[in-house]
Amino acid sequence: MVQQCKQQDSPLTCNLRCSVDAAQLNLLTFRGAPRARGRAHGEHLAGRIQELLERWGDALERIYGVDRRRYIELFFANTGYYRATAQWAPSVLEEVQGIAEGSGADYWALLAFQHVNEEFEFAPRLAKLAPAGEACSTIVIAPHETRPALVAQNLDLAQYLDGYQTLLRVNCDEGDGEIMMLSVPGMISLMGMNSYGLALCDNTLTQLRTDPNGVPIYALYRLILERRCARDARALIERTPHAVGLNWVIGDGDGVMMLERSATQTVPYGPAAHESVAYHTNHPLACTDWQNRVDGAAAPAPARSTYLRFAALHQRLHGARAGALSAEALIDVLRAQDDEDYPISRGGGRNSEDQHIGFTLACNIFELRPNAPTWRLAPGPPHTTAFRTFRFD
Repeated sequence: MVQQCKQQDSPLTCNLRCSVDAAQLNLLTFRGAPRARGRAHGEHLAGRIQELLERWGDALERIYGVDRRRYIELFFANTGYYRATAQWAPSVLEEVQGIAEGSGADYWALLAFQHVNEEFEFAPRLAKLAPAGEACSTIVIAPHETRPALVAQNLDLAQYLDGYQTLLRVNCDEGDGEIMMLSVPGMISLMGMNSYGLALCDNTLTQLRTDPNGVPIYALYRLILERRCARDARALIERTPHAVGLNWVIGDGDGVMMLERSATQTVPYGPAAHESVAYHTNHPLACTDWQNRVDGAAAPAPARSTYLRFAALHQRLHGARAGALSAEALIDVLRAQDDEDYPISRGGGRNSEDQHIGFTLACNIFELRPNAPTWRLAPGPPHTTAFRTFRFD
C-alpha cells in the first residue's frame, strides 16, 4: 500500500525529522480506494499526525483564545461544510476517515484540521483582535516557444507547520491518472499537480462573500486534481458552491488562468489576451462580490502585507518579455526580500502576524509540458531553502 518513490534518479528515504532541508522532503505514495488509501496514510504517519494536531490546537488557543475542543464544536455547529462535502465529495470524507482510523486521531478534530482556508474566515470571529488570514503569492505565465506554461506559488501558512512538509502521490479515483500533492501529515492536500499536466494552487481572498453551506477548499482541491485539463477544472469551479473566497491559479500544457471565486461569482483575472503573465496576492483584483458587515463588525479588509507583496511582484514582472520569463527567473522573483517586514519570501519572526500566516512553507514552480509536468519545490522560504525537482515516472 505504501511505496517509497524516486525523485529523478535518487532514492528517497523515509526520514521524518523536522527540517526545511530539501533533502529531507519525502514523496510518499498511497494507492487504492479512498478509505484504504487514507488508512495507509494514517498508519504510516501516525506519530506526526498526532504531533500536528497538538500544535494546531495550541495555535488556536494562542492566536484566537478559544479552547481547541470548543473550536471544533463551534466550527461544525455553525457551518454546513460537512454536509456540503458529503454531497459533493463523499470520497474525500472516506479518505479522512481512513486517516483517522490509521493514526488513531479523533475524526472530528482531523476533519476540522483540513479546513485551512475556512479557518482563516471562521476563527477570527472568535477573537475580534486576531488578523484575518492572508497567505500566498502566485504567478502564471502563458506558454512560449522557448518554454512551457508556468504556474508558481509561495505557499504562506502558519510557521508551526514547518518541518512537516510532505509530498503525497495518490491514484486518481475517476481515471487512470495520478496526483502529486504538497501537504502535511494527516491533511488531504494543500495544492498540487496531476499526471495529465494540470497544476493548481490558490490565494486566499477573505474579503469575498462566503457561504457557510459551500464546499470547503481542501475537498475542492481533490476534486479539481482529478480533471484532465484546465478547461474541465474551470467548469468544475464554476458549478460547485464555494465555502470561502479565493483566487484559483490553474495551468496546463495549453495555457494558464486565474479565477477569483466568491460564494456566488467566478470572475477571470488574467492573464489578459495581450499579456503573457499575471500575478496575485490576497486582495480581489476583479471580483466585486465582497462580504457585507457581519455581526455589526466591518467585513475583512486587505492588510498591508498583500499590497506590499503585490507591489514587489508588479515591479519585477510588469512588462516583462515572455521569452525572458523562465522557471529560473520566477525562482528569483519568489526569493525576493524587497520589504523588510512583508517580503515575498517570508521567513517568519518579523511581526505579530508571522505565527499565524507569515511563513513561506513552500515555493512551487510547475513547468507544464503536456502529459509530462515538472515540479520544482523548495520546502521552506525559497531565499533560504534549496529546490528539488519531481516528475511522474
